[in-house]
Amino acid sequence: MKSDLTTPQHSQSSTRPGFRELFRNRHFMCLWTAQIFSQFADRAVFVLFVAVLTSQRAVLDPQQSIGAAEITSWLYVAFTIPAIALGPLAGVYVDRCSNKIVLILSNLARAFFVSMVTLPWIAHSPKACLALAFLVSIGSQFFGPAETSSIPRLVKKEDLFHANSLFFTTMMIALGFGFAVGEPIISRTGVAQAPLAIALAFALAALLLFELPGNKPLNGQHDPWWEELRCGLAYIVDSPPVFRAILKITLLFSTIITLNIIAVGLAEQVMHIQPFQFGYIVAAAGLGMGIGNIWVAKTGHNNPSNLLVYRGFAGLGLFMILLGMLGFIQKFIFPMVGLTGVYFGGWLMVVPLTLAAFTGISCAFVAVPTQAALQSAVPEELRGKVFGAQNTAMSTASTIPVVLAGLSSDNLPGGVSTTLLLLGLPTLLGAIYHLSRISRNLARNGSNGA
Repeated sequence: MKSDLTTPQHSQSSTRPGFRELFRNRHFMCLWTAQIFSQFADRAVFVLFVAVLTSQRAVLDPQQSIGAAEITSWLYVAFTIPAIALGPLAGVYVDRCSNKIVLILSNLARAFFVSMVTLPWIAHSPKACLALAFLVSIGSQFFGPAETSSIPRLVKKEDLFHANSLFFTTMMIALGFGFAVGEPIISRTGVAQAPLAIALAFALAALLLFELPGNKPLNGQHDPWWEELRCGLAYIVDSPPVFRAILKITLLFSTIITLNIIAVGLAEQVMHIQPFQFGYIVAAAGLGMGIGNIWVAKTGHNNPSNLLVYRGFAGLGLFMILLGMLGFIQKFIFPMVGLTGVYFGGWLMVVPLTLAAFTGISCAFVAVPTQAALQSAVPEELRGKVFGAQNTAMSTASTIPVVLAGLSSDNLPGGVSTTLLLLGLPTLLGAIYHLSRISRNLARNGSNGA
């Protein structure tokens, strides 16, 4: 069996790789801090557009007024189309230009587009708002691959585990809590002034990025963009380890997004709390992923990358199964022992929250070593195209599972519990299969070397 990407190994230098070295790296800290501002602003933008679009219903013709759910659906479409269609193309231009310039311009462009929401003719036009959302999303497609490509250029190879653990932790915190940031911003500043506050976050991110070193000349001869795109995609297809790494990250991201949707049903059907309180579950999973990221960064380099990744998938499948079993336990097991009407709420809420935290830890076992190995293996001149394609794959692959998860959670017998079992069982079985193959190969190699 062909091996996957190798884990970045620590050098035998006198300086021990770790978070302390990263925190002393001024360029890395500027990039990471810019990511924090940019990620949270990107999530708050969605909340802003929802607030603006829903407020417009009061001034529209009542016969043409659309509901909040339909508004949100169209907004998702406006944000998703660039993510699916433009990711690889954005990667081509990320490779052509200085990552620093791309990062700065993408943040300044998003700041400009968001600030335009304050204009009356835009604030009162649903079509104009959706067009601006589309443009903001385009800016995000350039920021993603440029940021990911910059990490291996700014840190040592042996520090990639720690760097990616910080970036994935920030991404998960923004995914879990970023949308919650938009509401207090709008409440404090009002819908009219909120765009300026969010635009300021993008502008601060751009300002921080001026500290980064440039890496590419802005002139030079290039093949047509479609030829560069073909070369980048051919590299992914012709490099099985790179293809498998992108596939693993895509599967993980799709599962994470799906679990965020399922968390709403889990809160209502299993924990018997209000659906909007699903943030408790997301927060527990985010905390778990933060803990897992730190643990993997500290000790993961001592283990083969494949072993870490498939242990992570095994844990992810196992804890999804355990979460799914909770609904059946409270429906069938509790009444058998005289606990009719007892749910996993109140102090018993600690059970699903703990399982959610372990689910997050399992995600870290997959994300950090896979992304670190991918960054280490891909040549610098191809990073933009590869990571642009990765972002497109992640966005595309997450769309259908999210829709199916929502439908199955509401309509299948057992609801969210059945959905979790359907997700968890194949994940666990697939991980066990790959772990057994890896263990046999390690044992065979060990016996050959003995």
